[in-house]
Amino acid sequence: MKQDVVTALERKGRSMLVTFNEEVQLLIAKDIWAERPLAEGEELDLEEYSAWLLPRQYPAALNKAVGLLAQRAHAGGEIRQKLEHAHYLEDTIDMVLYKLEKERLLNDEAFARDYAASCARRQMGRTRIRMELLRKGLPRQLVEDTLEAMPTEEGDEAAVRLAQKLLRRHNGEDARKEMHKVLAAMARRGYSYEDSRNAIEAALRAEEEE
Repeated sequence: MKQDVVTALERKGRSMLVTFNEEVQLLIAKDIWAERPLAEGEELDLEEYSAWLLPRQYPAALNKAVGLLAQRAHAGGEIRQKLEHAHYLEDTIDMVLYKLEKERLLNDEAFARDYAASCARRQMGRTRIRMELLRKGLPRQLVEDTLEAMPTEEGDEAAVRLAQKLLRRHNGEDARKEMHKVLAAMARRGYSYEDSRNAIEAALRAEEEE
């Protein structure tokens, strides 16, 4: 039977970071480590060790996830990324996410909808909103569905407000140069060329009507 090997041990605060086979890393809490300490060079069955470890680290992983959600809303992908960064077992992470979803503490659809609306209010265009949602670890199809369902009026109004602010900032410059700078600034916010042009034209009309 093939045996796995403990190839490195590193103390991390009150825990021990254990590397198996020079690639798999697990962070073992002090109390769990005391139950079954390992030595560098020790051979073991990693599958069996993981099965032993899972129920022991699950409560701490769940508490960490709940604590993150208590600070602010998170997407499931964000919670996964943070638990992976903390070197929890993949099976432990799956169990935590299942528990959170079952208890309705995680809802990716609601999170995507609310976060996209918040981005729109902060004058971000759809390209930027798409990037932000994907960065949160949300599935691409959910991201696209969320963008498709977004009310256009709120996004258009935010774009016009941004265009008005940018036009005031660059007022007095050469007209062509001014337009180029406003378009570039809106592109950085994730607005398409067409949406930017429409917003600028609406902003200019509003200025003429004042």
